[in-house]
Order: sequence, then C-alpha cells, then structure tokens
Amino acid sequence: MSEHHIASFIVRCRRKYLSAIVSDIQHMQGAEIHEQDPMGKITVTVKGDTHTVISNIAEQVRNMAHVVDVAAVYHKYVPHSKDGKG
Repeated sequence: MSEHHIASFIVRCRRKYLSAIVSDIQHMQGAEIHEQDPMGKITVTVKGDTHTVISNIAEQVRNMAHVVDVAAVYHKYVPHSKDGKG
C-alpha cells in the first residue's frame, strides 16, 4: 500500500528577504507557492509520498535564514491500495 500526503503552511519571513525565500521554496521538489504578500507572509502547499517528506520540507523552510515562523494549516493523508484506488 502506498500513500499520498498534502499539507499547507504559512511561512513568515523578514520582508526584506521575501524574494530570495520565495525563490528558494520554489526550487524545492514538492513545494508550491500559492500566495505571498509584501509584508513577508507566504502560503505554501507541500506534496509527498510520506509524512516524513512533508516534515523534512517544512523543517528545511523553517531553517532558512530570515524565516521567522512556519505554521502548519492543513494536512491530508490519502492511503492507496496496490491497485491504485484510494
């Protein structure tokens, strides 16, 4: 049985570094930016095959220089059987 995870996060960063942080997140496999505001708030969706993938990406973002906070908003787990049906 395989699984699929999707999660969303609000990332807050120092606004002076918003462009650089957005660029770094956009280059992360499985991460997608949906919205950003000039005050340094970024809405990110992360997809992966395990909860560990989601956690690792969130931790990588959290450890970026000038990131102030990463807050989980949503997480969904979808198990798939071997025949590909949920």
